[in-house]
Amino acid sequence: MLRTLDRYVLREFLLFLILGLSTFVAIYLIVDVFEKLDTFVDHDASVGLILDYYASSLPLILVQVLPVAMLLGSILALGQLRKFNEITAMQSCGLSPLRITRPLLLLALLITAGGFFLSEEVVPAASERQKETMDVRIRKRRPASARGRSDIYYMGRSGRVYVARKYSPQPPRLSGVIIQHIETRGDSTEITKRIDAERAEWTQGLWRMEDGVVRRFGGKREVAAQFRHYVDSRYDEQPDEFARPESDPFFMNRRQLRDYIIRIRESGAEVEKYETDYHIRAAFPFASFVMVLLGTCLSLRIVRGTLALGFGLSISLGFGYYGCLRVGQALGYNGALPPLLGAWMGNVVFLVIGIVLFWRLNR
Repeated sequence: MLRTLDRYVLREFLLFLILGLSTFVAIYLIVDVFEKLDTFVDHDASVGLILDYYASSLPLILVQVLPVAMLLGSILALGQLRKFNEITAMQSCGLSPLRITRPLLLLALLITAGGFFLSEEVVPAASERQKETMDVRIRKRRPASARGRSDIYYMGRSGRVYVARKYSPQPPRLSGVIIQHIETRGDSTEITKRIDAERAEWTQGLWRMEDGVVRRFGGKREVAAQFRHYVDSRYDEQPDEFARPESDPFFMNRRQLRDYIIRIRESGAEVEKYETDYHIRAAFPFASFVMVLLGTCLSLRIVRGTLALGFGLSISLGFGYYGCLRVGQALGYNGALPPLLGAWMGNVVFLVIGIVLFWRLNR
């Protein structure tokens, strides 16, 4: 069971954490409302639709502002305790800084796990709902699955790349289809097979291609054969994959992004950018723990903790962390750093700073 001291410290932290989350979320929403106000007015969006739109955006907003709010909560909670000499009283009873801050660090680990779950299991579905609310319910557009598309470029599975002039949903049909089979051998990629067809129709769970030619490549040879009808059961890409635009990797969870990376790699394209984003999905939630560690060290070194000072430090360190995160991300994107290291660079830098400061506090 938690001791009275631990409950008291946690209560102070949670109060300021809620304050920080409420403030940062409110600022985010106010700015976004003003940016989209013309869209809401032009399309005569009801208050209920607007509220539904922003309710769907809350999970992503919470994930983005949580590390800074955690930093603010730790700085203000311990700063207030230090301001009224309660930290001094605890230390006079023989409690070390590690013992005083232990409940905050343990809670930070739990919140980090919760943030990871939120970003993996809730954010992707909520972001899809937010997009659907804006496009279909507010702007009155037809759902993506009911709309045709032009200039299709889709990376399928097993190294297949689809290019089509047009997609029609009813019945599902691709016009002007090109399917390329790409294999990666060592550092090189090559096309081993290509199908050109006037059209492809989705019939009985298979793509039935009509009026085209199949080309197979091996070494310096090419073998071509024309066909009237061509069916291959291995082509298992579903019509709705062509009906909607490719999902933005920014809104994918790690499972979705891993599958996307496999498809990209099989097509022979560079994957450093997406591998970096894949590792950032795990690195960013861990920032909540890093921020609490850093915040506890800074707050215990502040003689008088004030609200203004806490906000100032939180915003400054938050910008510093996000800047370091973006630098590591850019280095991972261009291959200057391995994707794993690029994604975790911000956490590593601030974690080392926090550990050094914490070690000096406990000497």
